Amino acid sequence: MMCDKCKDCTNLSARDVFNGVCLISKETVSIDAPVCKKFVRADKCKYCSKYIASEKDSNLGTCDGDMVYPDLAGCEDFILAE
Repeated sequence: MMCDKCKDCTNLSARDVFNGVCLISKETVSIDAPVCKKFVRADKCKYCSKYIASEKDSNLGTCDGDMVYPDLAGCEDFILAE
């Protein structure tokens, strides 16, 4: 089961690889912090029904045969997985 983090929220404006600013609270947060009650899941490859996670590397997967990173923003063909 995938655990959502602040980096998975549409309300996060990332500033670097470690921190971002919450657009709701205006506070600096760690991108790996647990989500809050205002969490809104961003469209990312890892949440798409076309995404197939790699069995060898959790930081890679495929979409329609192309290698992709799970945290990439979803494309125009994004379909939320159930």
